[in-house]
Amino acid sequence: MAEQADQLRAWIKRQSAKVQEEIFERRNQGSRIVAVTSGKGGVGKSQLTLNLAIALQQRGQRVVILDADLGLANINILLGYEPSFTLWDVVQKRVSMKDVLQQGPLGLRIIPGASGISQLASLDDVEISGIIEGFQDLEGECDWLLVDTGAGIAANVLSFVLAADEALVVTNPEPPALADAYGLIKSIWEAQGNVRLQLVMNRSKSLKHGEEMGMRVINLAERMLNQPVGFFGVVREDLHAQQAVSRQEPLILLYPSSMAAQDIGDLADQMIHRVKPPKRGRWGQFVHRMSSLLASLPKEFG
Repeated sequence: MAEQADQLRAWIKRQSAKVQEEIFERRNQGSRIVAVTSGKGGVGKSQLTLNLAIALQQRGQRVVILDADLGLANINILLGYEPSFTLWDVVQKRVSMKDVLQQGPLGLRIIPGASGISQLASLDDVEISGIIEGFQDLEGECDWLLVDTGAGIAANVLSFVLAADEALVVTNPEPPALADAYGLIKSIWEAQGNVRLQLVMNRSKSLKHGEEMGMRVINLAERMLNQPVGFFGVVREDLHAQQAVSRQEPLILLYPSSMAAQDIGDLADQMIHRVKPPKRGRWGQFVHRMSSLLASLPKEFG
Protein backbone atom coordinates (compact mmCIF):
# COMPACT_ATOMS: atom_id res chain seq x y z
CA MET A 1 0.00 0.00 0.00
CA ALA A 2 2.84 2.41 0.89
CA GLU A 3 4.53 1.61 -2.41
CA GLN A 4 1.32 2.37 -4.31
CA ALA A 5 0.98 5.66 -2.44
CA ASP A 6 4.54 6.62 -3.37
CA GLN A 7 3.87 5.77 -7.00
CA LEU A 8 0.70 7.87 -6.93
CA ARG A 9 2.55 10.86 -5.45
CA ALA A 10 5.28 10.48 -8.09
CA TRP A 11 2.69 10.36 -10.86
CA ILE A 12 0.94 13.48 -9.51
CA LYS A 13 4.29 15.29 -9.35
CA ARG A 14 5.08 14.39 -12.96
CA GLN A 15 1.65 15.50 -14.13
CA SER A 16 1.95 18.80 -12.24
CA ALA A 17 5.34 19.47 -13.81
CA LYS A 18 3.91 18.66 -17.23
CA VAL A 19 0.97 21.02 -16.77
CA GLN A 20 3.28 23.79 -15.55
CA GLU A 21 5.53 23.30 -18.57
CA GLU A 22 2.54 23.52 -20.91
CA ILE A 23 1.37 26.71 -19.20
CA PHE A 24 4.77 28.35 -19.67
CA GLU A 25 4.91 27.15 -23.28
CA ARG A 26 1.52 28.69 -24.09
CA ARG A 27 2.51 31.82 -22.21
CA ASN A 28 5.55 32.25 -24.46
CA GLN A 29 3.79 31.54 -27.75
CA GLY A 30 2.64 34.26 -30.09
CA SER A 31 3.88 37.76 -30.74
CA ARG A 32 4.50 40.08 -27.81
CA ILE A 33 3.69 43.79 -27.54
CA VAL A 34 6.42 45.75 -25.76
CA ALA A 35 6.24 49.53 -25.31
CA VAL A 36 9.56 51.36 -25.09
CA THR A 37 9.01 54.63 -23.26
CA SER A 38 10.73 57.33 -21.20
CA GLY A 39 9.92 60.09 -18.75
CA LYS A 40 11.82 62.70 -20.76
CA GLY A 41 13.22 63.15 -24.24
CA GLY A 42 16.87 62.88 -25.14
CA VAL A 43 17.66 59.66 -23.25
CA GLY A 44 18.19 57.56 -26.38
CA LYS A 45 14.85 55.73 -26.35
CA SER A 46 14.27 55.57 -30.11
CA GLN A 47 17.84 54.55 -30.84
CA LEU A 48 17.54 51.78 -28.26
CA THR A 49 14.25 50.62 -29.78
CA LEU A 50 15.72 50.44 -33.28
CA ASN A 51 18.90 48.64 -32.27
CA LEU A 52 17.09 46.26 -29.93
CA ALA A 53 14.77 45.34 -32.78
CA ILE A 54 17.72 44.65 -35.09
CA ALA A 55 19.45 42.59 -32.39
CA LEU A 56 16.30 40.48 -32.10
CA GLN A 57 16.25 40.05 -35.89
CA GLN A 58 19.87 38.87 -35.75
CA ARG A 59 18.74 36.20 -33.31
CA GLY A 60 16.10 34.80 -35.63
CA GLN A 61 13.17 36.79 -34.24
CA ARG A 62 10.67 38.59 -36.47
CA VAL A 63 10.09 42.17 -35.37
CA VAL A 64 7.79 45.05 -36.28
CA ILE A 65 8.35 48.56 -34.86
CA LEU A 66 5.36 50.86 -34.43
CA ASP A 67 6.71 54.42 -34.32
CA ALA A 68 4.22 55.99 -31.92
CA ASP A 69 6.23 59.12 -31.04
CA LEU A 70 3.44 61.45 -32.16
CA GLY A 71 4.61 64.48 -34.08
CA LEU A 72 8.28 63.65 -33.41
CA ALA A 73 8.67 60.29 -35.12
CA ASN A 74 12.34 59.32 -35.00
CA ILE A 75 12.78 55.81 -36.36
CA ASN A 76 12.76 56.94 -39.99
CA ILE A 77 15.24 59.72 -39.16
CA LEU A 78 17.62 57.25 -37.53
CA LEU A 79 17.50 55.20 -40.74
CA GLY A 80 17.66 58.19 -43.09
CA TYR A 81 14.41 57.85 -45.05
CA GLU A 82 11.08 59.64 -45.44
CA PRO A 83 8.04 57.32 -45.27
CA SER A 84 5.55 57.41 -48.13
CA PHE A 85 2.63 56.50 -45.86
CA THR A 86 1.90 56.31 -42.13
CA LEU A 87 -0.61 54.60 -39.88
CA TRP A 88 -2.92 57.57 -40.33
CA ASP A 89 -3.19 56.69 -44.02
CA VAL A 90 -4.55 53.31 -42.93
CA VAL A 91 -7.14 55.05 -40.73
CA GLN A 92 -8.13 57.20 -43.68
CA LYS A 93 -8.40 54.04 -45.82
CA ARG A 94 -5.90 55.36 -48.35
CA VAL A 95 -3.73 52.24 -48.13
CA SER A 96 -3.64 48.88 -46.34
CA MET A 97 -1.49 48.12 -43.31
CA LYS A 98 0.91 46.08 -45.43
CA ASP A 99 1.31 49.01 -47.83
CA VAL A 100 2.39 51.21 -44.92
CA LEU A 101 5.14 48.83 -43.74
CA GLN A 102 8.65 50.10 -44.39
CA GLN A 103 11.44 47.58 -44.80
CA GLY A 104 14.34 48.00 -42.39
CA PRO A 105 17.69 46.24 -41.93
CA LEU A 106 17.80 42.43 -41.80
CA GLY A 107 14.09 42.07 -42.50
CA LEU A 108 12.94 44.44 -39.75
CA ARG A 109 9.61 46.10 -40.59
CA ILE A 110 8.45 49.52 -39.46
CA ILE A 111 5.01 51.14 -39.21
CA PRO A 112 5.83 54.87 -39.50
CA GLY A 113 4.33 57.24 -36.95
CA ALA A 114 1.50 59.62 -37.69
CA SER A 115 0.62 62.92 -36.04
CA GLY A 116 -3.07 62.12 -36.46
CA ILE A 117 -2.93 58.86 -34.51
CA SER A 118 -4.18 60.62 -31.35
CA GLN A 119 -7.55 60.86 -33.14
CA LEU A 120 -7.98 57.13 -32.58
CA ALA A 121 -10.05 58.17 -29.56
CA SER A 122 -12.79 59.45 -31.86
CA LEU A 123 -12.81 56.70 -34.47
CA ASP A 124 -15.99 54.77 -35.03
CA ASP A 125 -16.25 50.97 -34.81
CA VAL A 126 -15.79 50.49 -38.55
CA GLU A 127 -12.56 52.52 -38.60
CA ILE A 128 -11.18 50.72 -35.56
CA SER A 129 -12.08 47.38 -37.10
CA GLY A 130 -10.07 48.31 -40.19
CA ILE A 131 -6.97 48.97 -38.10
CA ILE A 132 -7.49 45.79 -36.11
CA GLU A 133 -7.76 43.76 -39.29
CA GLY A 134 -4.48 45.20 -40.53
CA PHE A 135 -2.71 44.46 -37.25
CA GLN A 136 -4.04 40.93 -37.17
CA ASP A 137 -2.66 40.33 -40.66
CA LEU A 138 0.78 41.23 -39.33
CA GLU A 139 0.52 39.36 -36.05
CA GLY A 140 1.05 35.92 -37.55
CA GLU A 141 4.15 37.15 -39.37
CA CYS A 142 6.19 38.41 -36.41
CA ASP A 143 7.26 37.56 -32.89
CA TRP A 144 7.53 41.07 -31.41
CA LEU A 145 5.78 44.40 -31.82
CA LEU A 146 8.00 47.10 -30.31
CA VAL A 147 6.10 50.34 -29.75
CA ASP A 148 8.36 53.39 -29.63
CA THR A 149 6.23 55.86 -27.64
CA GLY A 150 6.73 59.56 -27.13
CA ALA A 151 8.36 60.86 -23.94
CA GLY A 152 6.55 62.09 -20.84
CA ILE A 153 3.14 61.39 -19.34
CA ALA A 154 0.76 62.75 -21.98
CA ALA A 155 -2.38 60.68 -22.61
CA ASN A 156 -1.15 59.48 -26.01
CA VAL A 157 2.03 58.15 -24.37
CA LEU A 158 0.31 56.44 -21.46
CA SER A 159 -2.29 54.87 -23.73
CA PHE A 160 0.36 52.94 -25.66
CA VAL A 161 2.16 51.91 -22.46
CA LEU A 162 -1.00 50.77 -20.69
CA ALA A 163 -2.19 48.80 -23.71
CA ALA A 164 1.04 46.77 -24.06
CA ASP A 165 2.01 43.45 -22.49
CA GLU A 166 5.14 45.02 -21.01
CA ALA A 167 6.94 48.38 -20.96
CA LEU A 168 10.66 49.17 -20.96
CA VAL A 169 11.19 52.49 -19.17
CA VAL A 170 14.39 54.02 -20.57
CA THR A 171 16.36 56.56 -18.54
CA ASN A 172 19.95 57.65 -17.90
CA PRO A 173 21.98 58.48 -14.75
CA GLU A 174 21.33 62.25 -14.92
CA PRO A 175 19.13 63.41 -11.98
CA PRO A 176 16.41 65.02 -14.19
CA ALA A 177 16.12 61.81 -16.22
CA LEU A 178 15.89 59.67 -13.07
CA ALA A 179 13.24 61.97 -11.58
CA ASP A 180 11.20 61.87 -14.78
CA ALA A 181 11.49 58.09 -14.98
CA TYR A 182 10.04 57.85 -11.48
CA GLY A 183 7.32 60.32 -12.46
CA LEU A 184 6.39 58.18 -15.46
CA ILE A 185 6.28 55.02 -13.35
CA LYS A 186 4.07 56.79 -10.81
CA SER A 187 1.71 58.00 -13.56
CA ILE A 188 1.40 54.50 -14.99
CA TRP A 189 0.46 53.04 -11.61
CA GLU A 190 -1.92 55.93 -10.84
CA ALA A 191 -3.65 55.13 -14.12
CA GLN A 192 -4.00 51.56 -12.77
CA GLY A 193 -1.82 50.10 -15.48
CA ASN A 194 -1.88 46.32 -15.75
CA VAL A 195 1.48 46.20 -17.49
CA ARG A 196 4.82 44.85 -16.32
CA LEU A 197 7.45 47.61 -16.02
CA GLN A 198 11.17 47.07 -16.61
CA LEU A 199 13.82 49.79 -16.19
CA VAL A 200 16.66 50.20 -18.70
CA MET A 201 19.58 52.44 -17.71
CA ASN A 202 21.03 53.96 -20.87
CA ARG A 203 24.27 55.91 -21.36
CA SER A 204 25.83 54.78 -18.09
CA LYS A 205 29.55 55.12 -17.42
CA SER A 206 29.73 51.48 -16.34
CA LEU A 207 27.51 48.44 -15.86
CA LYS A 208 27.89 48.69 -12.08
CA HIS A 209 27.09 52.39 -11.95
CA GLY A 210 24.07 51.90 -14.19
CA GLU A 211 22.70 49.15 -11.99
CA GLU A 212 23.24 51.22 -8.83
CA MET A 213 21.43 54.24 -10.27
CA GLY A 214 18.64 52.08 -11.65
CA MET A 215 18.06 50.41 -8.31
CA ARG A 216 17.60 53.84 -6.72
CA VAL A 217 14.61 54.45 -8.96
CA ILE A 218 13.26 50.93 -8.44
CA ASN A 219 13.62 51.07 -4.65
CA LEU A 220 11.95 54.48 -4.55
CA ALA A 221 9.04 53.22 -6.65
CA GLU A 222 8.58 50.16 -4.48
CA ARG A 223 8.83 52.19 -1.26
CA MET A 224 6.55 55.07 -2.28
CA LEU A 225 4.14 53.29 -4.62
CA ASN A 226 4.28 49.76 -3.21
CA GLN A 227 4.54 48.47 -6.78
CA PRO A 228 7.21 46.20 -8.31
CA VAL A 229 9.48 47.43 -11.11
CA GLY A 230 12.05 45.11 -12.67
CA PHE A 231 15.60 46.01 -13.63
CA PHE A 232 16.15 45.02 -17.24
CA GLY A 233 19.74 46.06 -17.86
CA VAL A 234 22.35 48.70 -18.67
CA VAL A 235 23.63 50.19 -21.92
CA ARG A 236 26.96 51.93 -21.43
CA GLU A 237 27.87 55.40 -22.67
CA ASP A 238 29.56 55.01 -26.02
CA LEU A 239 30.74 57.66 -28.51
CA HIS A 240 29.94 55.21 -31.30
CA ALA A 241 26.24 55.68 -30.54
CA GLN A 242 26.31 59.37 -31.45
CA GLN A 243 28.39 58.64 -34.53
CA ALA A 244 25.77 56.14 -35.67
CA VAL A 245 23.01 58.74 -35.22
CA SER A 246 25.01 61.27 -37.25
CA ARG A 247 25.49 58.76 -40.05
CA GLN A 248 21.83 57.63 -39.85
CA GLU A 249 22.83 54.00 -39.54
CA PRO A 250 22.01 51.51 -36.75
CA LEU A 251 24.73 51.29 -34.12
CA ILE A 252 24.52 47.53 -33.86
CA LEU A 253 25.34 47.14 -37.58
CA LEU A 254 27.79 50.02 -37.96
CA TYR A 255 29.81 49.31 -34.81
CA PRO A 256 28.90 45.75 -33.75
CA SER A 257 31.90 45.44 -31.41
CA SER A 258 31.16 48.65 -29.50
CA MET A 259 30.26 48.46 -25.81
CA ALA A 260 26.75 49.80 -26.37
CA ALA A 261 26.07 47.34 -29.19
CA GLN A 262 27.18 44.44 -27.01
CA ASP A 263 24.97 45.65 -24.16
CA ILE A 264 21.95 45.90 -26.46
CA GLY A 265 22.68 42.39 -27.68
CA ASP A 266 22.58 41.23 -24.06
CA LEU A 267 19.16 42.87 -23.66
CA ALA A 268 17.91 41.04 -26.75
CA ASP A 269 19.16 37.72 -25.35
CA GLN A 270 17.34 38.45 -22.11
CA MET A 271 14.09 39.23 -23.94
CA ILE A 272 14.23 35.92 -25.79
CA HIS A 273 15.27 33.56 -23.01
CA ARG A 274 13.50 34.86 -19.92
CA VAL A 275 9.97 33.90 -18.89
CA LYS A 276 7.86 36.52 -20.62
CA PRO A 277 4.83 38.22 -19.05
CA PRO A 278 1.44 36.80 -19.96
CA LYS A 279 -0.04 38.10 -23.19
CA ARG A 280 -3.00 40.44 -22.80
CA GLY A 281 -4.68 39.36 -25.99
CA ARG A 282 -4.08 39.72 -29.69
CA TRP A 283 -2.95 42.86 -31.49
CA GLY A 284 -6.56 43.74 -32.16
CA GLN A 285 -7.22 43.92 -28.44
CA PHE A 286 -4.14 46.13 -28.11
CA VAL A 287 -5.75 48.60 -30.53
CA HIS A 288 -9.06 48.45 -28.63
CA ARG A 289 -7.30 49.12 -25.31
CA MET A 290 -5.25 51.93 -26.84
CA SER A 291 -8.24 53.76 -28.35
CA SER A 292 -10.33 53.29 -25.19
CA LEU A 293 -7.53 54.61 -22.98
CA LEU A 294 -7.03 57.67 -25.18
CA ALA A 295 -10.68 58.52 -24.60
CA SER A 296 -10.83 57.71 -20.89
CA LEU A 297 -7.54 58.87 -19.32
CA PRO A 298 -7.97 61.82 -16.90
CA LYS A 299 -7.25 65.26 -18.34
CA GLU A 300 -4.23 65.73 -16.07
CA PHE A 301 -2.44 63.11 -18.18
CA GLY A 302 -3.17 64.98 -21.40
